[in-house]
Amino acid sequence: MTVVTKAEKITDDQIIKYQPLVKSIAYKFINSGEPLEDLEQLGYIGLINAINLYNQKKGIKFITYATWLISGEIRHYIRDKHQVIKIPSWMMKLNIKVDEFIISYKKENNKFPSLSEISEKFNLTEEGIKEILKAREAVQIVSLDQEHRKYSSNSYPNIEKIKSKNYETFKLPIEDIITLRTAFSKLKKLQRKVIYYIFEKDLTQTKIARRLSLSQRQVSRIKKSALKDLKENIK
Repeated sequence: MTVVTKAEKITDDQIIKYQPLVKSIAYKFINSGEPLEDLEQLGYIGLINAINLYNQKKGIKFITYATWLISGEIRHYIRDKHQVIKIPSWMMKLNIKVDEFIISYKKENNKFPSLSEISEKFNLTEEGIKEILKAREAVQIVSLDQEHRKYSSNSYPNIEKIKSKNYETFKLPIEDIITLRTAFSKLKKLQRKVIYYIFEKDLTQTKIARRLSLSQRQVSRIKKSALKDLKENIK
C-alpha cells in the first residue's frame, strides 16, 4: 500500500497513542523472519495511512480500520518479499466473487454488506467468510464489527474453518463423496495422479509435468481425458 500523504498533520500524540497497537500487530509476524523493528516501522506506515484515510462516516471504528491497514501493510511486504502466502486458486476465485458482491451491494444499498450478509450470499458460515477474507490481495473495507475481526493477523487462511451453512463441513454430501471416490478409483493410475495434483495439491500443469516427467501438453491431454472419464463414470 504505502500511501502516506498529509503526514505533516499527524501529531506525535497520535502516534504514541496507538504505539501499543502497532507493536502488538508487528509481534504477530515475528515468525516471518523479518526484524521486529522493521515490522514495527511498516506498522507505523499503516497507522499513518489509517489516520490520513479514516472516514468516520463509514461507520467503522478507527481502531478496527487501523488494525486492517497496519496488518495489511506488514502482510503485503512479507508476501512481496518472501512469497510465503500460498493461497489455493479456488479461494482466490471465491474472493473475486466476494469483491463483485460487495461492489454490487454497495451500488444498490449505498453501504457495504455486513459479515452476515456476505455469509448468507455465499452459503458459508461467518467464520468461513473471515478465513476467505484473509486471502484477499488488498485490504477491503467491509462493515464488520471489530468483534468479528479478532483472528490473528499473521495466520493464513485455515481451510478447515471454511464450512457450508447447510453441511457439517465445506464438502459435498456423503453420498456425492462416495460416488466421486468410486468414479475416481476407476481412472487410470496416471489420470488419478494428474487429477490429484491439480485439484488436491493445486499444482500448475507445468509443475505436474516436471514431477511426472511429462510434457505440459501431455498433462493437459491427460487432464481432459480424466475429466471426461470421470463424467462417464458418474453417470
